[in-house]
Amino acid sequence: MYMVEKPSCKHWLIFFPILLIALLSPFASVADDKIHSLSIDKINVPWKYLSFKGKKLFVKLAVEIELISPSKTELDAALISSPQGAPIGATESGIFIINTKTSVKSVFLPKIKLQNVAWFNPVTLSAMQYVRQRTGLKDAKKTYRFTDKGVFKFTRQPIDKKESLQIPEKWSAVKERFYPYVPDKIGCLDITVPMPVVYFISASKISDFEKTVTICVFNKKEVIYLDIRKESMESIQLDYIRKKGDQETQRNTLISTYVLSLKARSTTTNRLISDFTFVGLQGNIKIYIDPETRIPVQLKGDYKGLGEVELKLQKVVYQ
Repeated sequence: MYMVEKPSCKHWLIFFPILLIALLSPFASVADDKIHSLSIDKINVPWKYLSFKGKKLFVKLAVEIELISPSKTELDAALISSPQGAPIGATESGIFIINTKTSVKSVFLPKIKLQNVAWFNPVTLSAMQYVRQRTGLKDAKKTYRFTDKGVFKFTRQPIDKKESLQIPEKWSAVKERFYPYVPDKIGCLDITVPMPVVYFISASKISDFEKTVTICVFNKKEVIYLDIRKESMESIQLDYIRKKGDQETQRNTLISTYVLSLKARSTTTNRLISDFTFVGLQGNIKIYIDPETRIPVQLKGDYKGLGEVELKLQKVVYQ
């Protein structure tokens, strides 16, 4: 007759740490699979300017994206200080600026202009500073300065309609806020912002996205995980201008594109986040890539109150 031996305290002392490691290992793998494990080559980015247009019902959207390499003087003049933490500085990799301008025209509302400007490391995508400016409705200019301990936000708003006609630097309503975080706790060696994702995709190989690639993005008030994954290829009709040097050519063609989906989720609960915004688009966001050039040729997602919107490439200016 065999008797079941009761586990001793010593056995539990050995077994419990092993069990704990096994339970936590899936989360550790998510934390490890971040941007630093990829090969980002800024030389691979063929474009310096992209423009897109879309229309839905009585609303027209236009987006311009410009990639800039600033001088040290321009960089020093643009960056603000932070009352907390050590501000993220430039490295040997240099700094790029991605300047995005979005205009929204509607027959029911005044014209709205949005401008997002991001200063970031072209190799790690680590953000130094991010500016979100809105005019035409709920005017505001929000500047985010990234540090080793969190993000300092400095907001300017006009106090009345008369002041809103002036430049943002003249707006007198001022607010300050600091959003602390500990990058190591959420597995983020580098934290970026939404718009450098366009640059990142052009700088990477499409094969990198066969498996989900997760990067850390600061989204308005918190750091989130942004999952980028390759989906099934789709054919789309394009009609846009290509500019190389002084030569411009019109391209009207049907091409088969790679499709990358963007999904945002919480770093604490792992749940999907619905308010992540990319060039004004939310929800099921997709980026369509030309296989030959790795240039984004279409952006798709939900726009507030309109449902799904397609933004098609209108013009590309090559480096």
